[in-house]
Amino acid sequence: MADLRTKTARAKLATGKAHAQKLGTGRALVYRRQTEGRSGSWMLRTAKPTGGYAHETLGTADDTSPANGGDCLSYEQALSKAVGQLDADPSKITVADALDDWAEWKCRTATTAKRCTDLRNQARRIGKAFPTTALKTLTARDVTAWMNSIVEAGTNPQARRATANRELAVLKAALTRYADLHNYQGARAWVSVQKFTKADSFGKRMVILTEAEEARLIDAARQDVADLLKALQLTGARCGEIAGAVVSDLEGNRLALTGKTGRRVIVLSPDKAEWFRLKAGNRHPDAPLIPRQDGQAWPDGGHMKPVRTAVKAAGLPEDVTSYALRHGFISRALSRGVPTVAVAQHVGSSVDMIEATYAKFTAAQLAEWFA
Repeated sequence: MADLRTKTARAKLATGKAHAQKLGTGRALVYRRQTEGRSGSWMLRTAKPTGGYAHETLGTADDTSPANGGDCLSYEQALSKAVGQLDADPSKITVADALDDWAEWKCRTATTAKRCTDLRNQARRIGKAFPTTALKTLTARDVTAWMNSIVEAGTNPQARRATANRELAVLKAALTRYADLHNYQGARAWVSVQKFTKADSFGKRMVILTEAEEARLIDAARQDVADLLKALQLTGARCGEIAGAVVSDLEGNRLALTGKTGRRVIVLSPDKAEWFRLKAGNRHPDAPLIPRQDGQAWPDGGHMKPVRTAVKAAGLPEDVTSYALRHGFISRALSRGVPTVAVAQHVGSSVDMIEATYAKFTAAQLAEWFA
């Protein structure tokens, strides 16, 4: 067994490898050494009943910085924290605890602050349905009733079933992870709950407009909203990616976008590049590329109300959102024979998602493309 007690002892261990100190049956304090000059990390490793291990990061080791008992831990502090985790009474674990822990765990690898906020909000939203429910008292009937309540809360059953399915996936992941970490041996009622069938994964957002309808929508919008919609139409990007782009992200015919899948660079045709160049003008490199009418960046969700106004003015169905421009871009690219992998790379998605979402097209789109 590796000696983890001192910095000197840990410095002799192999880099990039997990070195464990057994704490009990199926549980261990793990130290992973980094390259010279970088601090290693402490983790709690717990064996899963179904095989394999669950790992929980405890903090950074005090290899290069003084221990503070918080995010930088000495051996004694890491051991105490690990034992404290193990001593948690499994019978008192609540659904809300598991969801909060899941959100914080996911936040460690979130690419943006917004993504982290979304994860925490989602955990709190689900947790409100089970504010004091313990894992040992949770029943499949409770979970099913909660899913039904999500469907009943909206006017589009197919879309709401998709929402319920996404929330169920998060609930299952959070409860299973927390139960594994704390060696919970009780019944896992959530495992048997099945997702809804016939659920549209995009719900209301899965609307594809004809090019004429897109033009009508853009023409009906006020100028700053029209610019935002036009940018979405030209790139197939997500609204947040365009809203977050700054002038310096545009270099020639390349535009850098940052979104939930990270940062990517897309290639623009000469006409599209010229349109963006005119919008950028001679403004400061850090200025928003497609700003609001006051020159500031679009806040999260700030486009939604003016887009609804434009949708109404254009005489389009009320379930049309800015996402319809992304759907239109992707569906037309596929209809032109652009390889799915190229489309997925351009719009920051996966081949599986593209194929699953756009496998079927409406009669209106087919008529527009092939008639």
